Order: sequence, then C-alpha cells, then structure tokens
Amino acid sequence: MQITKIAFASMLACSALPQLAAAKSADEGYYVTGRVIDAVHKAANMDASARPGIGQFVPGEERKEFATGAVGVGYTFSNGWRTEGEYTFRRNNTFTSGSSTFATSFNVNDIESQRLMLNVYRDFAIADGWSVYGNGGIGLVHVKSGGWQGNESRRYIDTTRTQLAWALGAGVSYAPIDRLTMDLGYRYVSMGTAESGWNAFPNARGLQDEKLSLDLTSREIYLGARYAF
Repeated sequence: MQITKIAFASMLACSALPQLAAAKSADEGYYVTGRVIDAVHKAANMDASARPGIGQFVPGEERKEFATGAVGVGYTFSNGWRTEGEYTFRRNNTFTSGSSTFATSFNVNDIESQRLMLNVYRDFAIADGWSVYGNGGIGLVHVKSGGWQGNESRRYIDTTRTQLAWALGAGVSYAPIDRLTMDLGYRYVSMGTAESGWNAFPNARGLQDEKLSLDLTSREIYLGARYAF
C-alpha cells in the first residue's frame, strides 16, 4: 500500500511538471520591435572647429530635432530581464559654426550617423498589464563627417569612422492584448566624436590646418511596439 501511494504521488508530480514548466516559461521568448522616435541631436564642443589663430569661435546651429525610427529583435526572460539588438535608421544632420573675423563665412558640418546597439532592460510590474523599466545599451555608431566653409566649393575632406556608443533610459510598458506590448520611453545616447578631414581649399593663411569636430549626442522620446512569438 505504501508503494502504491508513493507511485501515485510520483505520477501526480510528473503530470504536473509540464504545467509548472509552462508557467515558468510563459513570459519567456523572442520578440520583434519597432519604434517611432522623436530625436534631438546635439553638437557639443564645436569650438574645436574654430579656425586657429583667426578670430574667435562663433556658435551657430548646434541642435536638430527630427523624427526617425528603429527596429530590433529581442528575448524576454521570465525573471524580468530583456536583451535586444536594435538598429536605428541612418540620419543626415547639418550643424554650423563660424569665426568673428569672417562673419558671413560659416563652417557647415554635414553629419551622417546610424547605430547598432545591444540593449538590456529590467521590467518591474506595477499593475495588471502595466510595468516600468530601466535600460542601458552599448554598441557601435557609424559616422560620416564632412562639409564646407563659406560656399560649397570650399570643402573639407570627408571621413568615416565606426566607434563606441552607449545609452541610458527608462520608460513604461502596457500590454493591451496577449503577445503585444506598447512602450513609451526616453533615452540619452552618446555617439562620440565626429571629425572631418583637413580643409581641401586654401584658407586665409594658405595652410591645410582646419578641420570640423564635434561631440554628438541624442535625446530621444519613443513610442514602440513589441510582438512576442
């Protein structure tokens, strides 16, 4: 009789294992995501672009606001963590700066950038279907920098570089139906230094000693959707 009881209990336990495993992994799995982003790219430290020895640096347009997007693939773990690979679409921006000696001859810095990031998220449930999250990311940004001075025939040599980018952010999520989650978030992204090549035109001193330089950052508010499969 004791053996029968043990056997029956073992059968019950074994029959419950699939349900327990399913419950444990119900929140786990892959997802795809798309985001619409309201971004502000900011050019800092543009005084490194000042024409050396001639006049004082004059700031110009250092801020660009625009709409862009991103797509990604991620994996959700049952313990509240998520990892994600994300590509942010290529964007062209133009920033300007000048010299007090040449008031009408601005430097025009054309910047093209795109990012590929590995993001990590930590979700905290706050109500049925609702959660808040914090996130960080690290990855690569591909930047092309060039431009001109005064008129478009007076060009700087174009350069391209791939360098480290990092991001920090937070947001709120809502799951209106099974498998679909909406995200509203904010993040700050540092994309490093963008630097053109030397001037390919004769300057006032007849020297090739000028280049454009800036530190590029992005502040982003985004609305996204995740679909689990």
